[in-house]
Amino acid sequence: MESDRKTLQIEVVTENADQSGVYFTALDLPAMGGRIQDALQRLRATENPAPSFNVSIRESPKLPELADTILIAPTLPELNFFARRLASMPDEDILLLKGVFRYRMEDVRYENGIPMKDLINLTYGLEAVMIASNVGDDEALGRFVIENELNEDVNAIPESSLYLLDLAQIGKMQRENDGGVFVEGCYVVAGAYELAEIYDGTHLPEIKEEPEDTVFRLLVAQTPMDDPEETIGSAEWISLPISQEQADQAANRQNEVCMEDCVYFDMESAIPQIDDQVFDSMDHFARLNQIAMQYQAMDEPEQIKYKAVLEAEPHLTMEKALELASHLPEYEFTPLPCDEANFFKEYLSHHLDARMDRRWLSTIATQAEGARLLQSLSASQTEYGILSARGHSLYELVPYGESSRELSTQALTDEKLEVVEVLGQTALFTNGRVTEQELPDGLYRYDLREGENLAFATIERNVAVNHAGTILTKAPLDFGGQEYFVFDDDTRPNFLGYDLTPEEFLQTDFTQTDAQEEDTAPQMGGIQS
Repeated sequence: MESDRKTLQIEVVTENADQSGVYFTALDLPAMGGRIQDALQRLRATENPAPSFNVSIRESPKLPELADTILIAPTLPELNFFARRLASMPDEDILLLKGVFRYRMEDVRYENGIPMKDLINLTYGLEAVMIASNVGDDEALGRFVIENELNEDVNAIPESSLYLLDLAQIGKMQRENDGGVFVEGCYVVAGAYELAEIYDGTHLPEIKEEPEDTVFRLLVAQTPMDDPEETIGSAEWISLPISQEQADQAANRQNEVCMEDCVYFDMESAIPQIDDQVFDSMDHFARLNQIAMQYQAMDEPEQIKYKAVLEAEPHLTMEKALELASHLPEYEFTPLPCDEANFFKEYLSHHLDARMDRRWLSTIATQAEGARLLQSLSASQTEYGILSARGHSLYELVPYGESSRELSTQALTDEKLEVVEVLGQTALFTNGRVTEQELPDGLYRYDLREGENLAFATIERNVAVNHAGTILTKAPLDFGGQEYFVFDDDTRPNFLGYDLTPEEFLQTDFTQTDAQEEDTAPQMGGIQS
């Protein structure tokens, strides 16, 4: 359902401070306020005054001509407001807008671009514009003129002689006099439109929006007995964070005892990483609300770091998202480098003598070295900046050789690893390498290999190149007599959404716990229960 509300898809680009690179983001509009702020954070444009940026329209389903139009100095709030106006307009008003917009573009009054003030104001006052249905060309318009006696000269011709008239010529004359436009089989008298002055170019008209600090919005409803259409008509939007009392009241209005008994048909998120793929069941509602409360309590730098941590997490679940919110101090983060190359120069600057002129670094091509450095640090490039590995610094000294961090024996003993299911066994997963010397007694070690466009392509005894992680099992894996096993969609590792230390893993009897695993929530069409 969310895609039905989206009326604009935009791309935004801005240069970084030293003009050595650019920041880029794509955004679907209309969007909640938190999503607009997220886009500004990706663009490093939250400071006042905000840097200028270039906006291009990738898609505009309701007004396709907009994709080929230059917008003069648009702001994200203006574009979001315009997208909301499009989303709220009935189909007939959209036809009128198309006609008026096309007429004004053909009239070359906007040949150098259209100001956002005018674009927004074009969505008002359209009710005064005449539209005729089933009039799609000049001939049909000529017939319409005759049948409705719209032209005095034509009206003076005897009815017996009307068949001699050129209908297309009459229609063309009427269209040129009207400033008319044909739109999707209709005739719009666009020349009669007078531009309204609702938006003054500074203060956007007030519209009812969610509170500024809303983190998530859910369209919730009573669980349907069979057909989702049974309850979607009575669905209501709720904003998170929400008190337990308010959540229960909303559930009661939907004839359910608690929110976990409801379904949701749609979701908006100020945290793009937590979407309807991660929040895949209302069973996680309490976790989602707790994340919203914690996120709301963070200052903006913490919010940005949290989203970077979530983006870097390869197998995000609701449990993991909640856990990571309390571990932000264990990460180091810098928002300024726009890519690996810039981070490599910043890394060098950090370790070089402070008296050295940093401009010596400006002309060095360091893209490959930057990527290698990030691998050696087990750091991640995210859309918000560069993030360290958990418990490590971005600027610690690393050797040039091995690019994948090996877990120390102590770290392997103490660190919680992700629990996965692979080839019929419950196992542990870590991104790092584990040597035979570090392997705890009672465990078997296997390496994962990364493939083209595949996070995990094969599992093998040892992987030297394209190492993608390590699997630890209690019993040997059966490769069917081969040296390795090739994964497909059905056999690739299944992350179970919780963590254990190797000691906890060894002490757990999975023959009993497998039957108690949390069920995946059933999905019915577009709803999540």
